Amino acid sequence: MSREKDAANYALVFFAALSVLLLLFPASKFAHTARIAVSYSLYPSMHYGAKYGHFIRNVPANFVSLLETDQENRALKNKVRDLEVKLRNASALTAENERLASALRLSRSLPWAGSWARIVNKTPADWYGSFFIDKGSDDGIAVNDTVLGMQDDRAGLAGRVLEVYPKFSKVLLLTNSAASAVCAISPGGLEALVEGKGTWLLKMNYVPEEASVEAGSELLTSPGGLLFPAGISVGKVTKVYPRESFMNFITADVAPAVDVNTLKEVFVVRRNIPGDLTGRGQGEKK
Repeated sequence: MSREKDAANYALVFFAALSVLLLLFPASKFAHTARIAVSYSLYPSMHYGAKYGHFIRNVPANFVSLLETDQENRALKNKVRDLEVKLRNASALTAENERLASALRLSRSLPWAGSWARIVNKTPADWYGSFFIDKGSDDGIAVNDTVLGMQDDRAGLAGRVLEVYPKFSKVLLLTNSAASAVCAISPGGLEALVEGKGTWLLKMNYVPEEASVEAGSELLTSPGGLLFPAGISVGKVTKVYPRESFMNFITADVAPAVDVNTLKEVFVVRRNIPGDLTGRGQGEKK
C-alpha cells in the first residue's frame, strides 16, 4: 500500500515539476509545442477558426500544418455527415413523390369521386384495426365513405370511415375483427361474406359447399353490398378449408388486396350513405 502511495506522490511531483518548467520557459519552441499539443488533444475546439494565431506562436511549421489538417478533417467529416442526412431526406422525398404521382395517375382512372388523405396515426395495439387520416368534415369526409389503398398500380379496399371530426377521421380497416364486406367470387360472381380477423389475413364465410372455390380466386366488392361500390378488389383466396360435418358451407383464408402496413396515403370515395341504412353484416358486426 505504501509503495502505491509513494508511486502516486512521485508522479504528482513529476507532473508538478513539468508544469512549472513549461510555465518558466514560454519562449522555448519545444515547451510551447508541447503545450499546444496537449491543449489541442484535450480541447480541439479552442483551435478552430481563423483567430487562433496566438496559440501557435513559435510553433514549428510542420506541427501547425498537422493541426490545420486535423481541423480540416474534422470539418469535412461534419460536412459529410450533414450531406448524408440531406441525401437520405432527398431520397425519401423522391420516393414519396414517385409514389404520389403514380397513385394520382391511378386515381384519375377511378370511376368514383373522392380525395386523398394522409395516414397520421397508427396504434400498435390496434395495428390491423384502425388508423386516423388528416381529413375530416371540413374537407367533406363523411361516415361510411369508402377508403381505398393503392398497391401494385391497382386500387384495393382498405376499409371505411368510422368516425369523423372537423380536421381528421378514424378509418375502420377491413382487417378489423368487427368489419366485413359482401364480395363476389370472380369469375362466377358467387357471393360470400369476407370478414376481418384482426390479423393481416381475411376470412371468407358462407360459401355454398357445392361452389368451386380455389386458391387464387379473386374477390371483388359485390353489387349486393351497400357500403362499398361494386368492383373494388378485396383480395385473393389463399387457402380453402374442407366443409365441417356440422356446417353446410365452406370457409377460406383471403389475402387482402391492400397491405395496410405499407400504406402512407389513402383515397376516400364520397358515398353519402345515410347512417340509418347501414345494416349488420355490411361493414361493422354488432
